[in-house]
Formats: sequence, C-alpha cells, structure tokens
Amino acid sequence: MVRSRSMIVEEPRPRGRRPGRIRDLATLAANVTHTVHQIISEGRIFHLRRPIDLSVRHRGPYCFIEYKPLDITGYGRDEREALEAFAADFSATWDWIAAARDSQLGGEARELKGELRDLVASVEGA
Repeated sequence: MVRSRSMIVEEPRPRGRRPGRIRDLATLAANVTHTVHQIISEGRIFHLRRPIDLSVRHRGPYCFIEYKPLDITGYGRDEREALEAFAADFSATWDWIAAARDSQLGGEARELKGELRDLVASVEGA
C-alpha cells in the first residue's frame, strides 16, 4: 500500500505529557497518490528521500496507478487494488534490481538501480 503524509494525523499533545500518538485514519484518501512519502508492501516500508506523485488513469473497469520515472505500474478493479498492485510491483522491482550486483545487470537495469537507490532512503520491516 502506498502511504502519503496527508493520511497520518497526529493527535494534539496533552499538556505536560508524552507527545500525542500517531494514528492512521484512512487507508485510501482522495489525495493518496500525491506527495507519497512511503510505500508499504509485503511486510516492508520503503521510506522515500523525496515525495513522489503517482498518476492514476481509468480504462474500462480497471484503474491503473503508475510512477512514470521508474516505469512501475499497478492495476486493479478499483484504486485500492491498483495501489496494492503498485506497491507489490515496486517491492518486486526493488528485490530484483536494487539488491542485485551491478555485474548481474545490463545497462538499462543498472540505470534503474541507480534511480531506485536515489529514491529510497531506507527499507524497514513493517
């Protein structure tokens, strides 16, 4: 699943107490594809160095969500399914390309590896 900063709300801090806890209000908001800071998939969180915007298009009964600079696309019958597919494809691309040794990759794949590594600041277990 893709998470944008606007989906996380911090509760007001009570006086003289610990900071308010952060809770996730919605899994799908109208602007979930804009200013994405994290991508969550397969038990991992990909923290991005800079926010990205995903493009959304509908064709027939399907919704397509894409990040054009990396040519990663997910699709499904609705935005939720498309977001989950996008996150799974992002995770698989990371495993296949970013974790590989340069000697195992061709020119375009090495270029994609560099772009992925520039985009992802860290990966942690969810």
